Amino acid sequence: MKMRGLFVFLISSIMFFFSCKVLDEKLTLQRRDYTGNELKTNGYYYVFRNENLTSVYFFYRNGIALYLGGYSSNNLDYVESNLIKEFGKTTKDQWGVFIVNGNSIQYESWTGSSGFSAALDKRSGNIKNDTTIHFTERYSSEYKTTRTIDEVWHFKQFNSKPDSTNNFIK
Repeated sequence: MKMRGLFVFLISSIMFFFSCKVLDEKLTLQRRDYTGNELKTNGYYYVFRNENLTSVYFFYRNGIALYLGGYSSNNLDYVESNLIKEFGKTTKDQWGVFIVNGNSIQYESWTGSSGFSAALDKRSGNIKNDTTIHFTERYSSEYKTTRTIDEVWHFKQFNSKPDSTNNFIK
């Protein structure tokens, strides 16, 4: 009876594994140093997703971007106190690159935290000023869809910015 249970478990596991989409796409935007002054880089950009969720992004002068997750508060003091706890615990789906061309910006990162899925998420928009970005379009390679969005990211100076060194983007 134990052998039959083990056999059913193995077959189910194999079927689950092969039914999942295994994606490990390469970024389509090539990292390049950001030498402009259109954006501030001595802190982070945040966006309020709803009344209790804040997403945080860091942009670096080397063209790398880091997403440090969503926080269940719109209180930036609370977000910052929890943000520091995340430094050094990053995964592939938190890293990306950005390119600024005049007042246009493109941001691309991996998405998918299942451990073996790495589809691409790409946003395009406009820089309103050096502390405000308005993203208007989002593309998902997993679903092959582009949709209109209305995300306004704001800048906040932050002296404890994490390092951009990672194993995913050179």
